[in-house]
Amino acid sequence: MHIWSALAVREASLLAILLLLGAGPASFLPPRVDAVGRIALAPVLGFCLGTCVTTTVLEFEPVGSTYWLLIPLALVSSSVAALRARSHMLRSGRSRTPLRPSDVAALLIVCIAVTLPTSYVLHEQHTVGPAAYNTTDVDNYVGVQDAAQTTSLRAARHAYEQYVRSGVRFADLSQLAWGAIVYEDSNLDATPLDANVNALLGLGATDTWAPFLIVLQLAGGLGVFAAVRYFTESRTWTAALAGSMFGGPFFIELWFDGFQAALIALGLLMPLAILGLEALRATRKADLVLIALVLATMLTVYPLYVPLLLLTAAVVLGWRALAVRRAGRSVALSAKRALVPIAGIVAMTILFDAVGFTRDVSYYRTLLENKLPLPRLNFALPPDVLPGWVAQTREFWYMPGLLHSDFEQIVIGFVLPLIFFGFIVVGLRRHRAALALVALAAACGLVAIYSYYSREACTYCAERNLLPLAPITAVLVALGLSVLWTRTGRVARIAGAIGVLLVAVAVGERTRTELRRFSRGSYFLDSANRFVLSRLPRGTSPIHVEGFAASEYAAAEQPLVYHLVNERAHGRVSISLASDLGNAIQYLDGGAPLRPGPEFKPFYQYVLTRLGGVSTDRQLIARSGGIALERRTRPLDVTPYAGLAVSLERYDSSGLGWVQPEFPPLSFYVTGADGGRVAWARLTFQTREPVVVPPQPGVRARLTGTTLSVCVRATGREPIRYAAVRISAPPYFVKPPLGFAREMPEEGIALTAMHVVTGLCSA
Repeated sequence: MHIWSALAVREASLLAILLLLGAGPASFLPPRVDAVGRIALAPVLGFCLGTCVTTTVLEFEPVGSTYWLLIPLALVSSSVAALRARSHMLRSGRSRTPLRPSDVAALLIVCIAVTLPTSYVLHEQHTVGPAAYNTTDVDNYVGVQDAAQTTSLRAARHAYEQYVRSGVRFADLSQLAWGAIVYEDSNLDATPLDANVNALLGLGATDTWAPFLIVLQLAGGLGVFAAVRYFTESRTWTAALAGSMFGGPFFIELWFDGFQAALIALGLLMPLAILGLEALRATRKADLVLIALVLATMLTVYPLYVPLLLLTAAVVLGWRALAVRRAGRSVALSAKRALVPIAGIVAMTILFDAVGFTRDVSYYRTLLENKLPLPRLNFALPPDVLPGWVAQTREFWYMPGLLHSDFEQIVIGFVLPLIFFGFIVVGLRRHRAALALVALAAACGLVAIYSYYSREACTYCAERNLLPLAPITAVLVALGLSVLWTRTGRVARIAGAIGVLLVAVAVGERTRTELRRFSRGSYFLDSANRFVLSRLPRGTSPIHVEGFAASEYAAAEQPLVYHLVNERAHGRVSISLASDLGNAIQYLDGGAPLRPGPEFKPFYQYVLTRLGGVSTDRQLIARSGGIALERRTRPLDVTPYAGLAVSLERYDSSGLGWVQPEFPPLSFYVTGADGGRVAWARLTFQTREPVVVPPQPGVRARLTGTTLSVCVRATGREPIRYAAVRISAPPYFVKPPLGFAREMPEEGIALTAMHVVTGLCSA
């Protein structure tokens, strides 16, 4: 299938499922939300309904047995929406709010602006994803979705408890990741629903993670769109501008750095704001139910934000109490009346997602005790860079301090955010209800400061609590522009038009710059892996994953390729966990180099190799560039596990392994059984520089021109023996391609052949 077609079909499939699931809940939205607002909010509400149901079911049964429940759930939800729409027409003689062509156009603008940029980058890299730039959390998201197909939450927890007690390692590393997530009560984010949709479509998580996250990003943009129309009570086109900003550099960075849970959680904030404000205006039971539904989803997706929401609610309710007191009414009586709705929301939130709630009890206890392990990432967010960051006029990975910046950085980092702030002030003066978003922003700031200092200057802790500022800013800026645009004065209208153009150009230009950065410097799961795996014969033979730990992006590449193979081979994958170079095993076993265990299957029959250009004793089944699928033909086989490096396949499709002299020794497994006979790894190298093979036990070497031949005797016992050799050479550095984010491997010595020789070996 063509990349564009594959992306479009998968994105459309999830969007259609979310719309069907969300149609029923959206039909209960308050009258102030018009028809296009209901359509815009349906994907978010569909995600909420689907997540609550699938999380509950997943506690008891794996996805592979229950995914079909999505079909009746979608039918019931859409039927409820149709019945309510028909009932309204019978009572009033007309539809609730007519849907105009301009409404459809506004929705399409948001859809295109949010989905097209990332989809285009994937298409340019000839893949449906996944992708990773600096942070590779995508590995876990993919692995746990696959593991949930066959293992329920309860079973995964039990399996991991046995692992902790016995120390017996998992043979299936996708199940190891799933067990750890479940055992540690980490948030499940989109796993329950996405895994069910994968099963429904017959696809693996590596096939759908990228297009599905694009759709979930779009759902957040549509929520922002609906929020602007809600606050203005109009069909303002600035709502489309605000929704499109969900496809800006702030959110694209979250996408490419794999912050799936945070990105989804940000999309839940504006629907919660709408429902919360409506509950204050008129305590409708439907609004309370919908609030509980969204809050319950937040418990599963990103429980970190629940305290922020509670703090904001407390501020808003406190402000309302002051208003009641100034009006001369009884605050105590108002408080008593509010207790019943609040208690109802709490009870329904727990009921809708009891599984998420019980998991979060442990999570919050760990968080309060400062025992939650957090990454120490290589970035800092001083106060002067925050305005440009949240206004999306600067890109996250290039925000130098303003005190030492050039004119351009001062303009985009200070002047433009200051102008945006002016729009926000204008909007708040007209739309006072939007001050609730200011309260949320203040809560984010306070919690960010606390988390930063309480966790020993943890910039990551502060940053994740400041993320809600971006959607808040998008809504408030759009409200200000809407006010200017609708004023009768000519000057105000001109200012509004210039403001819309300024926001669109500033954010759009920074989006273009950031997309270029990510396109050049990210790892994209190569479609060559899928192509050669499509030639994998049916059967039960193990398949070994070889050479992917040698990539400079091994932290993303090796785990993702492992999960891809596991989707095709279903628990029959063999892999080495002996090298942690480039964090190659961080997302497979926690990062600890290990000798071969049950995850390594020495009698593997097939090999998916990143070293397709290296001559071996195997039979070639399929090859695409440097990636190949091979069949083992002899009792003994040799496979490298340390000391080699490869560039990304799109930059070097030779399939050769480059020896890295600064990371000795070059190490191999000799696998299989052949009656215990003496075995050697016979290696051939091509050199671009003078090389030396120091005297070593069991090593014979000969240099002929630029060809180096080495025999290394295997030690240990069958079926896993070891062969290692040290090769010395001066550095041979390679300049990285323009915009590439990592260093290239040294390319002075290429491994061109590896064979097993029994008996005698002559170099």
